[in-house]
Amino acid sequence: MSDSTEASVADTTPAPPRTPVWRHIANGAALAGILFASAVALHTAPTEGQWQAPITVTGELGQTVAGRNIQATVTSVRVAEKVTASNGWSGSTSGVWVVVDASVEAVITDFGVSLGTAQLEIGGTHYSASERPEAGSISDEVLSVGLAKTGPLMFEVPRDALTGIDGESAEIHLAVNSDPRADSMIVVPVDLSAIPVESSIETEKPVWGDE
Repeated sequence: MSDSTEASVADTTPAPPRTPVWRHIANGAALAGILFASAVALHTAPTEGQWQAPITVTGELGQTVAGRNIQATVTSVRVAEKVTASNGWSGSTSGVWVVVDASVEAVITDFGVSLGTAQLEIGGTHYSASERPEAGSISDEVLSVGLAKTGPLMFEVPRDALTGIDGESAEIHLAVNSDPRADSMIVVPVDLSAIPVESSIETEKPVWGDE
């Protein structure tokens, strides 16, 4: 075959089809969407701390609130400079006492269950219920299914913690056992700044059910 014939054949060979511009744009958009979705999923995935955080169930004063294995009703919140428990224990403080009256019971099982978490959160600081009143408080009391334990919880806090936005946005935290991670925790907001400070409070004896 002559050179002219080969050139003619080469010139008539069809060029490979070109990918339309719109397909390049579509593929690029799809890839960008996948990368964006991956970034969002990575950014919003729960951290280890979030996986282990308590599952909060929020209610109001006087409202019965139930979690996985705890049901509670916070009936009143009072503040005083001195508190006297039903068992005769009396406590003074350089701050104030926040007295929370509540009824608490287990829901599913009461095997090894107690009110191990009773805290008052004010401005990110957690105050645990005082153990000094002993039997005069329901702190750490064993819980029963279908039979509420009713009584006071006493928190010793600085007087200035009651004022400002921290006092206005305080929260009562109640949960079974001392480690509520990945379990239900009852949360009841309370405005401590709106509660008058009494000179002294005498609390009622903790009781089971309607005793």
